[in-house]
Amino acid sequence: MKQRTNLIHQKRKAGEAALGVNVQTASPENIEMAGAAGYDFVLIDCEHGTIYLDKLVELLRAADASGITPIVRVPDHSPSFIMRALDAGAMGVAIPNVNTRAQAEAAVSAAKYNSKQYGADPFGTRGACPSTRANWHLVGSWPEFTRWSNDETMVWLLIESLEGIGNIDAILEVPGISAIVPGPFDLSQAMGHAGDMRHPDVVKALRTLTTKARAKGVDTVAVLLSNDAAGMKEEMAFWKDLDTTIFWAGGDRRMFTLALRNRMAQVRENL
Repeated sequence: MKQRTNLIHQKRKAGEAALGVNVQTASPENIEMAGAAGYDFVLIDCEHGTIYLDKLVELLRAADASGITPIVRVPDHSPSFIMRALDAGAMGVAIPNVNTRAQAEAAVSAAKYNSKQYGADPFGTRGACPSTRANWHLVGSWPEFTRWSNDETMVWLLIESLEGIGNIDAILEVPGISAIVPGPFDLSQAMGHAGDMRHPDVVKALRTLTTKARAKGVDTVAVLLSNDAAGMKEEMAFWKDLDTTIFWAGGDRRMFTLALRNRMAQVRENL
């Protein structure tokens, strides 16, 4: 079997931005449509979506068939769920609400194998089972797979609280972090600004996160929430000013609902 390709890594190594979409519905067709539309990655949301492990494999299979890189947003910090998502074939995990260095270390440890076998510092504790879907059901070489997995599997940390901002220096010291995802909406709520993601306090916090991540060579993921072209232009300019390198362009629920609404308006104009 051909090994999976991490399109995010390819884009970043080439100095290009990576573009993805969030999927909250248990629909393989939505994954296929994201791949057909040309996105680099899909974030499969098992935290806020209605997706469980039995459906997750179907979505990951659709990602493989469509050539799009799948990241799984896990529901919590459980090492078991992180391991099972990766064993099922996810190319990375996004960990919600990371507030401390200890939480970051635990997330990376759960996602990475012990690397002592090939001469690297042994920092991972991911459970080892060679007959997983990620390893194409024991067809490939186990040593080669674990090396590939440690190199290619991504760990994204969602920073969504004042505690996370306060501990960002310590969090970014943890080896193995691929990217941080600042949560502008959650941060605005935590700061008492009721969803105002452009409040000066929120902008200052976001700039702190992105500046510190960039200094450590860690990518930053922007969550895009605009509904129209003008709003998207402004939002993209905002995040590009913060040197963001990965863009999460929205979610399937909202995109589909807006498309339905816009289509209905077009039809009504011609009734």
